[in-house]
Amino acid sequence: MFTRTHSTVWLAATFLFTQLPSALAAPIGGLIADRLDRRRVMIVCDLLGASCYVAMAVVRAPAGLIFLGSVAALLHMPFGPSSRAAVPNLVDEDDLSWANGTLAAAGNVGNLIGPALGGALFAVASAGVVFLLNAASFVISAGVIATIRASFRSEGRSPEERQRGGAWDGARFIWRHPTLLTLTVVGAITYMATEVVNVAELPLVQHFGVGGIGYGVMVTIWGAGGLLGGLVAARVVTRASEPAAAIYGVIVFGGFVAAVGLSPWFGLVPAFMFLFAFSDSFAFVGFNGIYQRGSPDEIRGRVFAAVGGVMTLAGAMSYVFAGFLVGAVGWRPVYLVGGATDVACGIVLGVVVLNRRQQTDVAPSGPPVVT
Repeated sequence: MFTRTHSTVWLAATFLFTQLPSALAAPIGGLIADRLDRRRVMIVCDLLGASCYVAMAVVRAPAGLIFLGSVAALLHMPFGPSSRAAVPNLVDEDDLSWANGTLAAAGNVGNLIGPALGGALFAVASAGVVFLLNAASFVISAGVIATIRASFRSEGRSPEERQRGGAWDGARFIWRHPTLLTLTVVGAITYMATEVVNVAELPLVQHFGVGGIGYGVMVTIWGAGGLLGGLVAARVVTRASEPAAAIYGVIVFGGFVAAVGLSPWFGLVPAFMFLFAFSDSFAFVGFNGIYQRGSPDEIRGRVFAAVGGVMTLAGAMSYVFAGFLVGAVGWRPVYLVGGATDVACGIVLGVVVLNRRQQTDVAPSGPPVVT
């Protein structure tokens, strides 16, 4: 988009309009994940997303690209709630933390390889080739999901029971459970802080004079930290330690975000980025485990849709002011305040969890969740 328009306004519009529609439609996506066959939903979402990216390969008008990108995000949106809601049904209860850690590692493989491969293809070929490759990856994903024969939902509920409730049941469920509500608020604030920090990356690179190579090193090291963190978290986090992983993950990665703002040399920045991503994987495993164990299967898709919608809206809101903020105060204060915000959120989460340590949130028709 920037290459075709040389406009930061178009670039900001791209980020905003490819995220906002899916956030607003999240309750419907969660309802789809809970009422329909989750495996089929994921396959259909992948194929619809692929068709949109094929169309983007031939469209050149900026407005057309943004429209297709928004449609792709909207049509693929039920995939996330369906996949995250299905995980507890695909593994034994004691293996849930391992599964979430493995998924975190797999996601970071994409973060590590995808930008490098996409950038290289864009440089030597064209954006159309990148879009077609992305479409092919969606088709491959659908094929892989089609080979999974296990059940993606609990067998204890009849189709009639799954039709009960509305699109906002997930949000209402979170609102009634203090621990899940605190997780959601903390997640939204830290996600917003991280998105603002991301805008400060390029001024950081410019300040140290390391150019595209330095930026590439930062992105690669960050992906490697997330990959290793996911693999380690998958092996060391258990059901009992999921709250600790969530709390300390947020506090630790906030500390390393702030450390970037204090760094006198660029050489320290990739190390802090690595440790930030490493600890973030522990937070990911902790958060997902608590949500998955704390919500009954019949509304779990709507719970994750509500969480995803809140996070996406938080990210979209950050784009409104992030550029102005970085331009006004510089990249160092943004990293420092962002990191301090993350640490404060982790402490608040810890206080809430500790205060409820001897209590249980009982999910309707589901098992008690020890917080």
